[in-house]
Amino acid sequence: MDGHQSKALTRREVRATRFAVAAFVIGGILALILAAGRHMPIGGPESLGSLAGWITGGLSAIAYAGAYLLPGGGASAPALRWRLEVPLAKRIFDVLALTVAMGMLNYLLVMAIAAVFQMGFRGLLIDPIGGAVLVGFAAAALTYVAALAGGNVTGSSIASLAIAVLLSGTIASMVSSPDESWWQLHFSQLGNTGGVTGYRFNLALIITGFVITVIAGYVGQAFTSGVRRRGYDLGRKPQVLAWLFTGIGLCMAMVGFVPDAVSFAIHVGSASGMVVLFGVFAYCALRYIPDLPRDLIVFTAIVVIGIIVAIVLWVPIGYYNLTGMELVAAGLLFAWLLVFVRSAEAYGAGGAVDGAGGAAEVARAAGAEPRDAG
Repeated sequence: MDGHQSKALTRREVRATRFAVAAFVIGGILALILAAGRHMPIGGPESLGSLAGWITGGLSAIAYAGAYLLPGGGASAPALRWRLEVPLAKRIFDVLALTVAMGMLNYLLVMAIAAVFQMGFRGLLIDPIGGAVLVGFAAAALTYVAALAGGNVTGSSIASLAIAVLLSGTIASMVSSPDESWWQLHFSQLGNTGGVTGYRFNLALIITGFVITVIAGYVGQAFTSGVRRRGYDLGRKPQVLAWLFTGIGLCMAMVGFVPDAVSFAIHVGSASGMVVLFGVFAYCALRYIPDLPRDLIVFTAIVVIGIIVAIVLWVPIGYYNLTGMELVAAGLLFAWLLVFVRSAEAYGAGGAVDGAGGAAEVARAAGAEPRDAG
C-alpha cells in the first residue's frame, strides 16, 4: 500500500467515524423528540424499532452520499475518473439510486433486528431516554458502515448492494404478508398484497433495477478498459453490452412499478424481457469480448443450464410450482451477477484471469486496489 492509498484509507475511516458520531447525536435527539414521552415496544408498527428504522435509513443514506461526493470521497478515486465523461443527469441518477438503496437496506435491517428482539422481550417497553440511546447506537453503527461503503465504491460493491436490497425486501415482504398462501402462486403475489408488504416488495424491485442500471456503466467501462489494454478494437460493442445490461435493470424496475394485478401483460412482459436480455447479454459478452476468463465462461454456461433445468422441473415435470422455479432462477442469476461483475473488474484491470490465478485477480481487482474499471 503506497502513501496515497494509506492517506485515502485514513481519510475514509476518519470521515466514517465523524458521520457515525453525528448520527448518534442526531438520531438520539430525533428519537427523543418523536417518542414524545411515550414508552414504546421494541418491534411492531408503532414501535421503537420502526422509529429507529426510519431514522437510521435516512442518516445512513446521507452518510453514503456524503462519503461519495465530498472532496476526497469515493467519487474522487482515480479508478472512477471515467465517470467524469458520463452525462451529469446520469451521474445524479446513479448517486440517488445508490443512496436510496443504502437507506432502504439499513431501514429493513433495523426493522428485522427489532422484530427479532421483540419476540425475545415480549411485553417490554422502552422509556424515551433509553430508546433515544438505542436509536443513536443503531444509527451510528449503520451510518459508519454506509460511510465506508460510500468512500470506496466499486462495481462489485454495487452488485452486493443490489442483491442485499432485493433479498432483504423480499424476505421482509414474505414474513409480513397477511396471505399465508402467497407462495402457492408466485413471488409477484407479494407485490399484489395491500399495505406495507406489497410496498416493500415492489420498491425493492424498483430500487434493485435502478442499481443494476448503475452497474451497467461499470461493466461497460471494465470491458472498454480491458479490451484497450489487450490491443483490440471492438468499436462500440462494450457500450452496446452496457445498454443491454441497463435494459435488464429497467425491466426489473418495471416489474416493480406495474404489479401483475395492475397489468398482467406489462408485468409478465417485463419479467420475460429481463430473462431474454440476460440471455442476449451473456451470449454477446462471451461471443465478442476477447480473452474472458475460462472460469467465467464455464460458470455462465452452468447458470444458463441451471435456469433451463429449473424451468423444466416446473413445466412439464411439475416437481414444484412457479414460486420454486422463480426462487432457483433468481438465486442463479444473482450469483452470476456478483461473479460476473467481479470478473469484469479483473478483466478491466488487465491481469491474468484464468484458473486459480483468476480467482486471486478477481479478489484483488474487486477489493482494495481497483483500477480503471472502478
